[in-house]
Amino acid sequence: MTQRHFLLIYELSDDYLERRGAFRAEHLALAQLNVAEGRLQLGGALAAPADMALFLFLGDDDSAARAFVDADPYVANGLVKKWSVREWTTVVGEGAVQPVSPA
Repeated sequence: MTQRHFLLIYELSDDYLERRGAFRAEHLALAQLNVAEGRLQLGGALAAPADMALFLFLGDDDSAARAFVDADPYVANGLVKKWSVREWTTVVGEGAVQPVSPA
């Protein structure tokens, strides 16, 4: 089966920046583990304002992104107000999973 990209989208709490310090090391360790195991390609919070975070996963399905949510201390401790996972059809750029040829 062809691997696909999935975006994990977090909507962050209003006090995210003030509260993340207590959970950041564990959150980053979880992210690094997912990178090392080839599931997580990129991740991070949006800036100015830091109200959302995006994570790009690669896999046969969205299970890696959902497992990340289940293990993430940011989610467990209320730093994430809402989250969703969306398949992203990538067609251009290095790493695109459904590359198209230039016209």
